[in-house]
Amino acid sequence: MSTSDWTADRTTGGPLDEVFRRLREQVPDLVIEVAAPDHDHFLLRIATSPEVVELECRPGGRPPFTVSDEYSQIPAADIATATRAVHELLSA
Repeated sequence: MSTSDWTADRTTGGPLDEVFRRLREQVPDLVIEVAAPDHDHFLLRIATSPEVVELECRPGGRPPFTVSDEYSQIPAADIATATRAVHELLSA
């Protein structure tokens, strides 16, 4: 799967932008990549870690979101739940 960096100046135009904004505040070394060519599948990790958390959304960065890692999958219907799920899996 080909990916590219999803920098802070890029937006989806939907609620996912707020998830990313909150996560960037909470996790200073957060790296976000988007799976090309879709903009509904993102890979998140801490810069110093190889462990990846996947976040999927509907087109336009809309919920419902699905947050997953190698061992678990968490459905998230809103911004707060998605943010919390990503943060928990990154911290595991």
